[in-house]
Amino acid sequence: MSRKNYDVVTLERFVDRYLDSPADAFTFQQSAVQVYPLSLAVARIKPPTPLFKAEYSFLLLFVQGGGQQQVDNETLDLHANDVLFIREGHLNAIKSIDEGTQGYYIHLENALLPRIFADSALLHRLTFYPKHAVSPADMAWLGQCCELLLSQTGEQGYAEEIQCALLRAMVLKVAQASATTLCQPDRPSEITMRFKELVYEHVTTHREVAFYADALAVSENYLNRCVNQLTRNPPKQHITEMVILRSKVLLQDRSKDIAQVAVELNFADPSYFGRLFRQVTRQTPTDYRNAFWQGLSE
Repeated sequence: MSRKNYDVVTLERFVDRYLDSPADAFTFQQSAVQVYPLSLAVARIKPPTPLFKAEYSFLLLFVQGGGQQQVDNETLDLHANDVLFIREGHLNAIKSIDEGTQGYYIHLENALLPRIFADSALLHRLTFYPKHAVSPADMAWLGQCCELLLSQTGEQGYAEEIQCALLRAMVLKVAQASATTLCQPDRPSEITMRFKELVYEHVTTHREVAFYADALAVSENYLNRCVNQLTRNPPKQHITEMVILRSKVLLQDRSKDIAQVAVELNFADPSYFGRLFRQVTRQTPTDYRNAFWQGLSE
């Protein structure tokens, strides 16, 4: 089994692995923007799913019901009138789905993001603050946009342009409903957001706080103050938690022994990786792997 099957998941691969039906029984929409009812997840996904990295981005809109979704190292409680944005490459897992959940799943090819998020700062803020509550009236408006998205097919002229325009309006509506998302972040917030982005990009090769402080042109003390102020956890803890999350994805591949996983994560000493993993998770890497595969077989 290849690493890619577990490390990166296409929409087709997600359907094949996590929907309780053969992949060929699922009808894919042939467009860069795809909209599906969340009732499909209730009927066909058996949570919890393992951690996975998607090679696409997606929006979840909850009209009714909710559940729990892990995004990187945070588990989010989702309720009616919540909107969740998950960007390509970020680790996530479906922890639970409430019965009767209704809403929309919007699949986005990554090439469309610059057209949907003309403001890159807004894209970054939605990436690292992915959950937003809107009013029932705003959710009804967003739902109407989803129906309009569904009405556009690939055979129609300018269909993709219309879809991108609708999605841009939806993103702005979500931002408008969330003062935190819409407002210009202060200096500590900006530093923290950029720190988290850099960690996501470089954690496999750089795990020293000094590297991130240098990249942000600030002192280690100032970086510690900013990140602690915003997250109540020091930078080192964010770095450690992210590398352990990455290791959990790699440990799903039984073709690699623990030492190989440690090497892929650039640990010079596999025994140190094992101790760190146990310190964070209270399991050894082998125990985690065994429990993961036992859970899949049940």
